[in-house]
Amino acid sequence: MKCQYCGKEYVKNESEGIEYLPEFIRKHIEYIPACDCLEKMKEREREEEIRKQQAESIKNRVKKYRDISVVDSKFLKSTFEIADMSEKYMKVALRYAKSFMEKKMDIGIIFYGGVGKTFATACIANYLMNRGKSVFVINLGLYLLKLTKEWGQGEMELLKIVENCDLLIIDDFGVEKSLEDKNASWRAEKIYNLIDSRYRCGKPLIISTNLEFDEDENRCEIARRFSAKGKNRIRDRIVEMCYPIKVEGKSRRKVNKQRFYELLKE
Repeated sequence: MKCQYCGKEYVKNESEGIEYLPEFIRKHIEYIPACDCLEKMKEREREEEIRKQQAESIKNRVKKYRDISVVDSKFLKSTFEIADMSEKYMKVALRYAKSFMEKKMDIGIIFYGGVGKTFATACIANYLMNRGKSVFVINLGLYLLKLTKEWGQGEMELLKIVENCDLLIIDDFGVEKSLEDKNASWRAEKIYNLIDSRYRCGKPLIISTNLEFDEDENRCEIARRFSAKGKNRIRDRIVEMCYPIKVEGKSRRKVNKQRFYELLKE
């Protein structure tokens, strides 16, 4: 008898006490491998099983965050493969996504300016999710609305999710109400807590906003919009955590004329 893996001949089993075993058992173990191929195979099988379990765990984690994110089908279909990569901001977005996969990233991006901000963030998100990174995408207005309904319990649960994901994306930052009414202090605190939770755990966030951003506080629309009681803690934290990228892309929201008339054909 030979090993099916390496071809070595089996050797007679000289184990002590084998003669006391029942004959039908002795027949099966009379000759044993002279190599460790079977042990190696079993070890590889165990490693493969562990790898599959880890891959499944990562897949489920990515799905968990994607399912609770505020994203639509258009967001999920946005990829670098269909992007106009001649745009400087898209080149930066791709380099950022690749770097995120290669090293621990603690610096984020704030995309501001023209059309294309959400598309750029979506491309980064999908690139990372397809490679096993957990990405949580939120809309700030809906986040604040959820907190008003669920109060402290809702905030604690959401901040735990925010702290645990690999990347947090806040889309359309600034579309929600400003901080000028009677609830200004409350909203300022909740927005700051959200951003600060990422800062404290040393993890990055990406923000897209229609508001003008400038590191000069006097020229920064975010500073004016989100200051409370004369303080600009929100803007200051963003400056510490995010590198500003101005987007000057062409509109992607126009209806395709050729496709429209093709649909009208009988």
